[in-house]
Amino acid sequence: MRAFMVLGLLLAGVPASARTLVVHPGQSIRAALTRASAGDRIEVLPGTYREGGRQEASAVTITRNGIELVGLSRPGHPVVLENAGAQSYGVWVSPANSLPGTDDEHPPCGGPQPAVLKGFAIRGFTIRGFAVHGVHLACVDGFSIADNRSENNSVYGLFPVRSRHGLMTGNVVTGTTDDAAVYVGQSEDVLIAGNRVFGNLLGIEIENSGNCAAVANEVHGNTAGILVDLLPGLQRGTQENTLLAFNSVHDNNLPNKADEGILSVVPPGVGILVVAGKNTVVMANDVRENNFTGIAVASFCLALALQGSDVDCSSEALGIDPDPTDDRIIGNRLKNNGQFDFGPGFPLAAFQADLTWDGSGSGNCWSGNQFMTSAPSQLPACH
Repeated sequence: MRAFMVLGLLLAGVPASARTLVVHPGQSIRAALTRASAGDRIEVLPGTYREGGRQEASAVTITRNGIELVGLSRPGHPVVLENAGAQSYGVWVSPANSLPGTDDEHPPCGGPQPAVLKGFAIRGFTIRGFAVHGVHLACVDGFSIADNRSENNSVYGLFPVRSRHGLMTGNVVTGTTDDAAVYVGQSEDVLIAGNRVFGNLLGIEIENSGNCAAVANEVHGNTAGILVDLLPGLQRGTQENTLLAFNSVHDNNLPNKADEGILSVVPPGVGILVVAGKNTVVMANDVRENNFTGIAVASFCLALALQGSDVDCSSEALGIDPDPTDDRIIGNRLKNNGQFDFGPGFPLAAFQADLTWDGSGSGNCWSGNQFMTSAPSQLPACH
């Protein structure tokens, strides 16, 4: 149902005269976009495309409503968008006032008069080797990122921020070394479904967002699997109503190379981590063989304490509620999480378990889970 809703948003307002433009190997995707009008479809035939100059911020930039970018990949013949040299972003999509050079996590979206780009879709592309983000969306209403492959894009693979009504499905994301492979930030009503995410620092992150869901993804071989978190200092100060369901989250044990943020103080081997926020439902996931913890619920204050920060962690000082509230961990299957021997004197040994809670917040509960260990040994039941 949500996929049809997104499709409707993408098609709303598309002019009846919308055209299909075809890009052949040796031709330019940029040139086709220059000719395109709102609502046009751009089809790209198999080949490797390097767009723009070596030092330009993005390979492809889209600022028109309703553009559909389609890679006509077939087995053994992909459509590849590759870094032309020192480019930061593969595909950048935003209103004209939120272009590269603005703060990635604080886009203006029109400033006092919010401006959004209406409708965007990309599918069938391999986006490879960009220094910051593979696909970056800012201030987009109605989007689909489907059946793409993101390889070795360093900071984030797929990155919608301050966007809404989105679908991210069927993507493969690997080689994101500095942060999250699939990220949704300060956004609303985004479904992340059926993706395969492996070989990254962090698999999937939902941050300071509302009414989002991660469903039926396979998340494995990362340092950490799935993170739902609320951070201070962003334009949206809440994180609520997130669903994590039917995901396979296993063997997320890569060495931790994070040098800042929450992940920098977490040992490798995290399945699902919920930090602050409200009404996160974690249900019917299969979580196995993560060295540190399977499913953990914690306060943002714990992350600050582990970083040695002396920042005042009150909600008044931070501008957010740092504690988790009304989270429900129900009906999950967990096995062999928290079993790794980190050596004598490991400071977080007390938190190693299938199910972990730091005791913070209110209204959090656990019921119907299949597990072997928990920290603490007794967790509040859901009623």
